[in-house]
Amino acid sequence: IAFLQGAFGLRHKVSGEFLREVHGADGEVLKTPFGQPRIEPFGNGPPAEFQFTGTAFLLKGGRYLVTNRHLAEPWTSGNRLASFEASGLQPELLKLIIFLPEIQGSIETKVVGISETADLAILSIEHPNLTDRGLSLAERTPRAGDELYLLGYPTGLKALLARADREIIRSVSDGKDVDFWSIAERLSDAGQIDPLASQGIVAQVGPDVVVYDAETTVGGSGGPALNQNGKVVAVNTAILPEFGGSNIGVPVNELKVLLSTLPPTRK
Repeated sequence: IAFLQGAFGLRHKVSGEFLREVHGADGEVLKTPFGQPRIEPFGNGPPAEFQFTGTAFLLKGGRYLVTNRHLAEPWTSGNRLASFEASGLQPELLKLIIFLPEIQGSIETKVVGISETADLAILSIEHPNLTDRGLSLAERTPRAGDELYLLGYPTGLKALLARADREIIRSVSDGKDVDFWSIAERLSDAGQIDPLASQGIVAQVGPDVVVYDAETTVGGSGGPALNQNGKVVAVNTAILPEFGGSNIGVPVNELKVLLSTLPPTRK
C-alpha cells in the first residue's frame, strides 16, 4: 500500500510560463498582505507548488498502481479547474512519487490511465523488487453485509508523524532542511511508512458505488477495500461524515474496465 505524494503547478496560458515564487534580494520568499507566498508568471523563484497526498496500491505483478482520478489530476476536485481556466491558467503535474513499506526512498511514477466514468486512475512504476508484490482483484463486487478491510494513509503526513519514533520527530521539530518532501523521505529511510487499517461492513452496493462503514478520512482516498481473502473489491474514493461515518468506494468491476484499456504487459 503506497503513500502517494505529489504537486502540481499552474502555467499561464498567454505567456506559457509557470506561476513562480517571487524571492527578495536575500533569497527569502516574498509574501502577499494576506501572508501567502507571492507568485507571478515571471517570478524569479521555483514554480509554485500545490501539494497533496493520498493512497495508491500496487497490483499483482508490480508494474501498475491504482489510485483515484482526483489524485492523478488533483485540480479536478470541486470547481478548481473552472476557476483556473477563468483566470487563464492551465494546471500541470510537477511531481508524483510514492513510498512503499519496507522499501527505502521515493519511487517516481506517472499517470498512464484515467477513467472517464469513475474516480479511478492507473499509474506506472518500474522497480526491480516489486515483481513478486501486489494485490489481486476479487472476482465479483461485494454484497451488503460482507466484511471488508480498508487500508490507506488518512491525514497523510500527520498520521505518519504521530506514529514516528522520537528521533524522527526531533529532527522535524528542529526545522533544519525540513519540508513537505524531505519529511516523507526521512520516514521512509527510517522504515516508518506503513498504512492504517480499519474494518467495516458493506451497507449498500450499486453499479458504480460501494458504501461501507470502515473508517478513514482525507488522505485515505485511493486505498483498497479488501474482502476476507485479501482481494480488492473496491477503491476508496470519498467520505460521508454527515452520514454516520459511511465511506464510498468504486467497485472492482469499474477498475477492471479501466485496466482493459491499457496496452498488454510486455513479457
